[in-house]
Amino acid sequence: MKGLRIAGLLAVAVVLTAAACSSSSSSSTSSTATSPSAAAGGGGSTATITVANFTFDPSSVDVSSGKVTLTVTNNDTTDHTFTLDDGSSNTPLPAGETQTISLDLTKTVGWHCTIHPTMKGTLNVG
Repeated sequence: MKGLRIAGLLAVAVVLTAAACSSSSSSSTSSTATSPSAAAGGGGSTATITVANFTFDPSSVDVSSGKVTLTVTNNDTTDHTFTLDDGSSNTPLPAGETQTISLDLTKTVGWHCTIHPTMKGTLNVG
C-alpha cells in the first residue's frame, strides 16, 4: 500500500514537472521573436533592432500595417533614443538596456536618435 502511494506521488511530480517545462519553453520562444515576422494571434509585426557603435541595425525594417512591437537593445555605453520622425513616439534607450516599443502604424515612418541626429532608420509599412 505504501509503495502504491509513493508511486502515485512520483507520477504527479512527473506530470507537474513536464507541465512546468513546457510552459517555460513556450514563453521563452515567444520572447525571442526575430524581425520581421507576423505576431502570433492578432496579426501585426515584431522586429528586433540593435544599437551598436552609434548605428541602428538594421536601419530599415519591413513591418505590416497595424500593431508593431519593436525590441530595441542599446549595446553602446552611452544613452540613445528611438524617436519616430513624426513625433508620435520617443523612447529613451539607456546604455546596455533593452526596451520594448509598441506602435500602431499605418504608413512608412522614419526614426532617429534625438541625442545623436545622424543615427537614423526607417520602418517600412507594407
